[in-house]
Order: sequence, then C-alpha cells, then structure tokens
Amino acid sequence: MLRIATINDVEAIMSLENECMPHPWVEADIRSLITDDKKTAVVDEEDGRLVGYVGASFVLDEAEIGNICVAPSCRRQGRASGLLRELFATLSSMGIETVFLEVEEGNSGAVSLYEKEGFEKYSSRKDYYGQGRNALLYKISMAK
Repeated sequence: MLRIATINDVEAIMSLENECMPHPWVEADIRSLITDDKKTAVVDEEDGRLVGYVGASFVLDEAEIGNICVAPSCRRQGRASGLLRELFATLSSMGIETVFLEVEEGNSGAVSLYEKEGFEKYSSRKDYYGQGRNALLYKISMAK
C-alpha cells in the first residue's frame, strides 16, 4: 500500500536506509522529511512492514528527490516505479512542475528506472561521489 509517510514511520525508514544505502541518512534528516512543510515522503507498506520509501524536498515549483529505497527482498517488483508515480502525483497536486535528482553513474539499475519513468539526463558532476564516481543529473516535467 502506497501512502504519505507519518512520524510513526521514521524508525522503519531508518531501517531501510541502513539496509539499502552505503551512506544512510541520519534520523534528523528522515524526521525532517515528515515534519518540514517543504518536504514529503511516500512509503510502500506490505503486511504492516515498510518495504520502500522515497523522499523529496521542494521550493516554489521545483522538487528534488533525495533518496529512494526498496528492501532487497522486494526489488524487481515495480515498487520503485510505484513509489515514484505516487510521489509525482503528490508533488503535482502541490503545484510542482519539475522534479530533479542525481544518481551515481555506475548505478545502472537506478539509471534504468529513472529513464523508464521519463527522467531526462541534463548534466553530470565529475567525482561527485568520490574519485572516479560521477553523478548524473536528471529532471522530469510534471506536465507530461
């Protein structure tokens, strides 16, 4: 079930971050996704367990996706696409017109997901994630 994250989800989101990310966000960052009025997060819940989330911050008519996580046991089931689409619907209803993100060049799974969902690469940042680890910059227009 896809839904907007609540403060009760912070611990489960932290668990996902720790399971999925090489540099997980700290609790204060996750908490701010839920409590800051310029941020939002969507979660995917199955049988009472959080199996995915995506978070974004926004200003004026633009948003930026921070992290997206899906539990390893639930990958390749379309959950990340579902999370993104639910986030797009939420952001669009708030007047957001463009969504940005960055992804490590070597993360072929994420690159494939973003391109499949309609993101277009517009630039890159050399060594953004460390020596030889470039970031690809993507954006998508909500007025598709």
